[in-house]
Amino acid sequence: MLESLTPANLWFIAGVILIILEMFTPGFFLASLSVGTFLAALIAWAGGNDTWQLVGFIVGGAVSLVALRPLFKRYFVANGASTNADALVGKVARVIEAAPAGDPASVKIDGDVWSVECSDDLAVGDKVEVVARESIVLRVKRLG
Repeated sequence: MLESLTPANLWFIAGVILIILEMFTPGFFLASLSVGTFLAALIAWAGGNDTWQLVGFIVGGAVSLVALRPLFKRYFVANGASTNADALVGKVARVIEAAPAGDPASVKIDGDVWSVECSDDLAVGDKVEVVARESIVLRVKRLG
């Protein structure tokens, strides 16, 4: 079957595979290389020999890595807004399960119960502020 494919087809298929693989990796590295494969496919389609195809791949991939990759990264990187559990930092909550200093207590934030640790003793009803998140445990400080 591969014998029936032209070099242009092979370069194009390689480019499509790189784009698909890019979906599973961060950084736009494989997508940048796919630009080189598409340029090589274009050169092969236009009748360029193997040397020109390879040069097209190298030049297209290199230019894409240097010029396009930073633009893609800047465009697609999140704007820095906190999401999910990271958005809990700074929230104020009430303790629903007391604990001595250093032991896990429980708080309720936005309807969800979270395990928290504090350097102070916590009593039911105390107001706390989330100062950090470490895995599934929130670090809090007691207010007032």
